[in-house]
Amino acid sequence: MYKNILLGVDTHLKNEKALKEVSKLAGEDTVVTIFNVIGEQDAQASIKAGTHLNELTDKRSEELEKTRSILDDYGISYDQIIVRGNPKDELVKHANSGKYEIVVLSNRKAESQKKFVLGSVSHKVAKRATIPVLIVK
Repeated sequence: MYKNILLGVDTHLKNEKALKEVSKLAGEDTVVTIFNVIGEQDAQASIKAGTHLNELTDKRSEELEKTRSILDDYGISYDQIIVRGNPKDELVKHANSGKYEIVVLSNRKAESQKKFVLGSVSHKVAKRATIPVLIVK
C-alpha cells in the first residue's frame, strides 16, 4: 500500500477507472493528492473573457467535486492542488518532488483517429518521472 499518491486529474476525462485503481493502492494512512493544471491556453482565454484566475481556479475546484466525492466513498483521505502552467511539466515536477510514491493518470487517448498509444501528458510523465507511474485506460 502507498501512503502518498499523486493523482493527475483532467477534468475533461472520466476518471472513475483511475479512482478505482487508486482505491486498490491505498491503505488506511494513504493521502491522495488530486492534482490539476490550468493550462496557459485556458488561463489566457479566461482572462480575455474577463474571468480572473481565482475564479477559474474555483471553477476547476467545483469540477473536481466528483473526484473528491468518489474518494470520500472509498474512505480515502485527500488534498487538492490546482496550479497554472504546462500540465506535462507540472506533473513531472510534482512527481519528482520526493513527496509521492506513485503517480496515477488516466490515459487520454481521446481521439481514436490518432495512432498514439499514450497521450502526450501520460507519455511524458511516464518517461520522466522518477517514481512508478500507473496509467489507467
